[in-house]
Amino acid sequence: MLYIVPTPVGNLEDITLRAINILSKVEVIICEDSRKTRELLRLLNINNKPKFVDYMKNHNINLSKIEEVLEFEDKDIAFVTDAGTPGISDPGILLIRLLQQKKIEYTVLPGATALIPAVVASGLVTKDFVFVGFLPTKKGRQSAWQMIVDSQIPVVLYESVHRISKMIEEAQIYLSPTRKVCICKELSKKFEEVRILQVNELSKLEMNFKGEFVVVIDKKDNGP
Repeated sequence: MLYIVPTPVGNLEDITLRAINILSKVEVIICEDSRKTRELLRLLNINNKPKFVDYMKNHNINLSKIEEVLEFEDKDIAFVTDAGTPGISDPGILLIRLLQQKKIEYTVLPGATALIPAVVASGLVTKDFVFVGFLPTKKGRQSAWQMIVDSQIPVVLYESVHRISKMIEEAQIYLSPTRKVCICKELSKKFEEVRILQVNELSKLEMNFKGEFVVVIDKKDNGP
């Protein structure tokens, strides 16, 4: 059996009992960075000594290496990323498709993700929302913004420390001044911060733009 196991996005206590149980018994762990996964197991006092297989190579997922493991390792396997749930704005989705293609049995554990806490903290989502992951860096970025501008439901996106300032600048260009935006920084970590404000207030935002961000943008304001 292959287990897709979420890991904490910041707070170690967010690991589930089931995840600990799985990581304690599997014989192979396919991971983004074995150094970080080994440290996670150490912090969780997991004494299991599985075989670690790093699946990232030059910032891309190494599917051939994973295929080799799946073919020759007839054992219980865990698949983890450095933080959060594999497959959510993450190359791990390619593993899911590979498993489906090869008809390999797998199960996904519920667990940590920055997405849902941000949605709840924003107070902007009553039912529906659209998650776009990371905005395109170049090609398709303007189209992505146009989709956000026209969206009749809230839009949620991830942003990195390197691009959050640019995203905030663009929000002031594309979005109406009274549209609400929720900026969530370092969720579940020591320096967690959640700010909810209108677009016309973004220029006065005082925040240390270091860390990982989730941004929730309210639906299009259709007027009174």
